[in-house]
Amino acid sequence: MLPVIRVARATFHEAWRRRFLNGILVFAILIIGSSWLFAYLQPGAELQMVIDIGLGSIRFFGMLIAVFLGTRLVPDEMERRTIHTILAKPVSRAQFLIGKFAGGAITIAANLILMGLAFYAVFAIKAPAFVAEKPEDALIFQAMYGNIAKAILLSFFEMFLVLGIAVVASVIFTWVLSVITTFVLYFVGQMADLFQQLSDPERGAGLFARIVLGAAYRLLPHFEIFDMREAILQGIYVPWTTLAKTAGQGAAYLIVVLLIGYLVFNEREV
Repeated sequence: MLPVIRVARATFHEAWRRRFLNGILVFAILIIGSSWLFAYLQPGAELQMVIDIGLGSIRFFGMLIAVFLGTRLVPDEMERRTIHTILAKPVSRAQFLIGKFAGGAITIAANLILMGLAFYAVFAIKAPAFVAEKPEDALIFQAMYGNIAKAILLSFFEMFLVLGIAVVASVIFTWVLSVITTFVLYFVGQMADLFQQLSDPERGAGLFARIVLGAAYRLLPHFEIFDMREAILQGIYVPWTTLAKTAGQGAAYLIVVLLIGYLVFNEREV
């Protein structure tokens, strides 16, 4: 366990020195902080704009940080030849991979906390104005605070999964290809339910299409389940059991992804 902690700590400190990632964080906070300004572009839908832009920015910029951080964690050590020193301490390949992922996950968590605090500040400032406009929806606005916290918490599990995919992709492919692969899996994973609908025989799907689309639905990560914006806007209470189920699905997929990454990394020449 101690080697994993050392690798994770070194990874965390190194990640915070990456100016490009810090730039993404600053830009994300600026977008979130100014989301109430964008709301005036669509009169009558200010609340929807604030939530869409705020939570959408947390997910989008968190994803960018996870992709560009995760795809460089292992390749950078290989390019600098420091991986030989680390693995000779001795640190097993499993400990190295887990430590790298853990360090990246802590970095992402810190970034998401900062973005989440920025969004909460904006929402807390604007919420009284929304309540004043629609006092009959006061209870809905109160429920939104809890749902927003759950939405931000879910984004942690979502970004950890993106990070895991990025790390494993970087072990298998080149840096550019690993970035492309992670982006494709993320955006296609947002449409996983669509593949299930298209594979329905009632829609005229042939046998081959049903097999391919059905396999895609089962194998792709379902990132759309981490998006709670619709439930928040409708004032629907999201129980903790639903949150735990969604987080559990993400964690199970992450474990499988990391296991695949370890099996490939264990056989790779470094």
